[in-house]
Amino acid sequence: MCGARPAARAPVVRHLLALALVLLGCREQDAELDDARPDSDGYPYPPPRTDVFPAIGSADTLEIATWNIENFPLMSISPARTADLITSLDLDVIVVEEIASDTAWRELLDRLREHDGVLSDHRYSPTEYQKIGVIYRATMVIPGPIRLLFPTESFVFPRPPVSVELAIDDGVHRTLALEVIGLHLKAGGTTEDGERRRAAIEQLDAHIRAQVDGGGEDEIVIAGDFNEVLTTVQGQTNFAAFLGAPDRYTIRTQAAAEAGQITFVPSQRFIDHIATTAGLEDELGGSTIVIPRLHTLPGYVPEVSDHLPVVLVVPQLAR
Repeated sequence: MCGARPAARAPVVRHLLALALVLLGCREQDAELDDARPDSDGYPYPPPRTDVFPAIGSADTLEIATWNIENFPLMSISPARTADLITSLDLDVIVVEEIASDTAWRELLDRLREHDGVLSDHRYSPTEYQKIGVIYRATMVIPGPIRLLFPTESFVFPRPPVSVELAIDDGVHRTLALEVIGLHLKAGGTTEDGERRRAAIEQLDAHIRAQVDGGGEDEIVIAGDFNEVLTTVQGQTNFAAFLGAPDRYTIRTQAAAEAGQITFVPSQRFIDHIATTAGLEDELGGSTIVIPRLHTLPGYVPEVSDHLPVVLVVPQLAR
C-alpha cells in the first residue's frame, strides 16, 4: 500500500505543476502587455525608472556623455533598461554608438519622457548598420541638422562621424552653443587598425583646424568610442594630433585613463573618450569626468552593453 501512494499522487502533482507553469506564463505575458500599453498620460510605454543607479546629473550642471550601447538592442529588454539608466543618471546630452535597429532606437526615444534624439542615416549595406546618434534633453537643447563627416572615407572612417550643433539653454543662468562630433573609430588590435585610427584623428584634426581658423564654430565637443587606449605608446602615437596641440584640444578623459579607470568591461581598458576644443575652455572650467560603474548592476553586460558611459559634468548650468 505504501508503495502505491506516490503513483496515485503523480497525476495530481503533474497537473499542479502544469497549472503553475501556465499561470507563470500568463503573468509574464501580462507583464509584457502592461509594458506595451499606453499609460494614463497617453505615452506608449510606462515612465522609465529613476532609481536604478545614483544620479550624476543635477539641476545645476550640464552632462555630456558618450556611451557605446553595444549592438543596440542586445535583447528585447534593452530599450527599457537603457531608458531607465539614462533617466536615473539624469543625463542631458548622450552621444551613443552601435545603434543596430532603427525600430529599437524609436522605442528608446518613446520610453524617454524628457529626451529626444537624432540618428545617422549611414548604413554598411541596405540591411546592416551600426549608427551613431545623439540623445538630448528636449526642454534644454535645440539641435541643428545632423551631418555626416567624411562619408566617402570608409577605410579611415568605417562609420562616418556625425556632427550636430546644439543650442543649450538652461533657462536660468546662460545659453551655450556648441558643436558635438560623435565618433566610432575602427576597432581591433592589428597594426593596420591602429593606423586607421591614427589617420582618422589626423583627418578630424585637419577638418577642425580648417573650420576654426576659417572663422567657423570653435566650440566643439568630440565624443565617442575611439577604440584607442591613450596610456600606451601606440595609443599616444595615434592620438598625437590631439595630444600634440594642447593649445587647441583638451582630452577630458586623459586623467581618468591615467588613473586606471575603465570604459570597456571585457578587457578592462579605457577606450571611450571626450575631447574639447580651446574655444570651450572658459565654459568648461571646473568640469569633471565621471564613469558610473554600471557593470556592477545585475544583467547590465548581457542586457545593455559591454561599455560604460563616460560623462563630462559641467558646473554652473541649471535646468
